[in-house]
Amino acid sequence: MKKIFKICMCGMLAAALISGCGKKPAAKPAETGTEAAEATESAAQETLAVEDLTGMDNGTVTLGEYKGIEVSKDSVEVTDDEVNQAVQSDLSAHAKDAEVDRAVQNGDVVNIDYVGTKDGVAFDGGTAQGYDLTIGSGQFIEGFEEGLVGAKKGDKKTLNLTFPEGYQNADLAGKAVVFDVTVNAVKEEQVPELNDAFVQENTSFKTVAEYKEDKMQTLLKNKSDEAEQKMKSDIYTAILNASKVEPKQEAVDANFNNLIARYSNQAAAYGMDFKTFVGAFSGMGEEEFKEILKTQAEATVEQRLVVSAIAEKEGIQITDEDRKEVADQMGYESVDKMIETAGQFDVDDYIMNNKVMDFLTEKAVIK
Repeated sequence: MKKIFKICMCGMLAAALISGCGKKPAAKPAETGTEAAEATESAAQETLAVEDLTGMDNGTVTLGEYKGIEVSKDSVEVTDDEVNQAVQSDLSAHAKDAEVDRAVQNGDVVNIDYVGTKDGVAFDGGTAQGYDLTIGSGQFIEGFEEGLVGAKKGDKKTLNLTFPEGYQNADLAGKAVVFDVTVNAVKEEQVPELNDAFVQENTSFKTVAEYKEDKMQTLLKNKSDEAEQKMKSDIYTAILNASKVEPKQEAVDANFNNLIARYSNQAAAYGMDFKTFVGAFSGMGEEEFKEILKTQAEATVEQRLVVSAIAEKEGIQITDEDRKEVADQMGYESVDKMIETAGQFDVDDYIMNNKVMDFLTEKAVIK
């Protein structure tokens, strides 16, 4: 099976070395104020073991041509609009909620006290004081946030609502309830102005011009890295397509199980179960995500076969200097600490992939 597989993610070292890579999913506040805490508690689980794949029989490979591969490398440029978008993102990240004297609008943060009752009796998780709620976020059941639009500080609102039929608390599912809400404050997000004062307070630069130049150079480097990565992926894909690769199912299964273990452990660290974690990060269902992991596991084994064969033919080996360089890049205090965290196999797998890809890039014909 021939697949394009991103070289930068070969093996599974990234999952082992770079904890929390990518965005951290925001915890969705409870529909009744306690749902998040319940979800966190229910997600607690033991850490799953990751199998050491040292000595694993990955299958067989017959290499095709791997030197002199012809590839193109995309040219890169950064526009003023892209720089301005990056700057705006920084400004938005420093936005603060400021209290305003007006009616609640969509997107505002309201500080509220509320009491929820069913048949005149307060129900568990339906009461809170001083709760900050973003209107339009969908954190609470339908009708709650909408019912506060137009209210002002000091207003008291009575919301007659109904919990959804599929609500996890069976005592409340499909039931009519009443929320008595007091609006304590109305706040809006205020984005700071871009000026020298902002730059000096929040960056290592002194002027807006210096700051924007740095943004431009950062974007340019990111695009250059992406172009380099795409080129390497194209080289590898060409080699894979010219080779006969027969991965062993046992090796594919072992890599798949390790992926599941890593994601499950990361989910537990966030107080989530695997399914919730997958949805928060990818927006996919559990089974759909697992199918992708199966494809990734097979591609990993295929790549490992190709890379190992080339390394053997070309005498490419891993040195202590290679390991130290990676440890420094990853921010580890020592090689031993990196290996303790990620495991010897994954560390060396990552390094070998990079060394072989550097060799193949050097031997390629780049247009």
